[in-house]
Amino acid sequence: MISRQNLSIYLAAAIASILLSLWQIAGVQQINHDAVYYLLAIQGDTDAIRQIGNWLFYSRLIETTALLTGLAPEQAAWAVNILLDSLTVLAFLRLVEDLGGTRRTLSWAALIILSLPYFNDNRAEIIRDHGYWAFSLVAMIFYLRLFRRFSWKDALGWNLGMFIALLFRVEALVFLVLMPLGLLAAGPGGPWKAARTLVPVAVMSLGFGLGLLFSSGMQNRLVDSLANAGLLMQVFTETIPRKAALLRQGVVPQFSQGMAETTLYLAVLWSILKDLISSMSWLYFAILLLRRWFPAPALPMNYRRILWIYAALTASVLFVHGAQHFIMVSRYTLALALMLLPVVVFSLDELHRKYREENRGGPFLAAAMLGMLILAADSLHSSSTPKAYILQAAEWARNNIPDRARVVTDYHPERVSWYSNRNNDKQMEFQRFRPGRTRLGDFDYAFVRSGGKMEDSRLYLVLSKRGLEPVAHIEPERGRGVLIYRLKPPRISQPASATMP
Repeated sequence: MISRQNLSIYLAAAIASILLSLWQIAGVQQINHDAVYYLLAIQGDTDAIRQIGNWLFYSRLIETTALLTGLAPEQAAWAVNILLDSLTVLAFLRLVEDLGGTRRTLSWAALIILSLPYFNDNRAEIIRDHGYWAFSLVAMIFYLRLFRRFSWKDALGWNLGMFIALLFRVEALVFLVLMPLGLLAAGPGGPWKAARTLVPVAVMSLGFGLGLLFSSGMQNRLVDSLANAGLLMQVFTETIPRKAALLRQGVVPQFSQGMAETTLYLAVLWSILKDLISSMSWLYFAILLLRRWFPAPALPMNYRRILWIYAALTASVLFVHGAQHFIMVSRYTLALALMLLPVVVFSLDELHRKYREENRGGPFLAAAMLGMLILAADSLHSSSTPKAYILQAAEWARNNIPDRARVVTDYHPERVSWYSNRNNDKQMEFQRFRPGRTRLGDFDYAFVRSGGKMEDSRLYLVLSKRGLEPVAHIEPERGRGVLIYRLKPPRISQPASATMP
């Protein structure tokens, strides 16, 4: 139970979290790219369902919230995210308290989690990571307790927390199945005591994983991941060597094959580290590294062991993903960042305690607090770049394009489609242009992104070679906009098109 003296900190943190979410949402002009897939999946759109790997829990949660509250899908998604992000904040505080944090420690924890820029920047993003972050932290609370002493309640709490996290992101399966092995490193008592703790937790975890596998249908992201598990070695025996050969051929011919492969592996590791720094923030990552100046003696040793286990599993998952796809974003590393931040909390709390007892100023603590103010200010600034031409292109489509028209485009087809068809009695189909595969004769219109070097647009080059001229040019921003081409004669019932000024 949360102690009564700390209840006010939890309450203040929850209110601050809700206000931060509302602030970020108020600045949203268009929903993010992935959001369209989650919202269209609610409507049963097969392409959207395929894009999210038939992993529909987040979409179903939004749909249920919309039905219960009467909110529009976007508003329902944001309501879900507000609750999940608040749970993340509260779970972080609870983890710190379970680690032995005092009221002062909890105050530092609240300031750190609420000033984390990357976490705050994503509050308005409709992504399933919100649930993964929240329930990973909830699960870690129970795992910490299991690490100290076995109990069936904590075993169930760990499994339920990680199981719900798995419903949001399939990567949680790795932690659900393998983290119990970390219990073998739990404290004194010998291997038999550790085994007695491990066996029931591992069996329960395996049961949760198999239960989800067989209850969620036989064609989804989890099934695909398990089916492809045996092919992971091909990433290192085929994918990386092939990419290394291309690297030698096109960039560094003086490299040997082995040196080129090593370069690619180092690039993957750097991308993971770079995104971890981004998700954790430069300030808190620096405090984490500078142990000599920012010690954390009050942080329990058992949590340090847990962190090594969790970090090793996270690094393995991210390394395989990076080597396979060469795509890494900071939200993949945020869960690890949240697990590392208690170290920073106890570091700042220790400095605070030392300077207060010695009744003197502390330059390191003052510098850290100044950095936190900068991070807090950054958290109030939305990092999303508004793309007004998406909304104006959608408005042009609603006013000028007939029902069931087909549009090919080279930029943001999902969002243009969402805003064109939303609250509209017409339904238009938007598809992305794929060079060599898209037949322009199958489409009525083409939307081409303008701005920059137009010769970089393959769709623009194809249309120019055919001698086509745009019927409209939307350019609401500096140098960026949309050129609209008519590919087929207008239908008789079509209203006359007008060029938007």
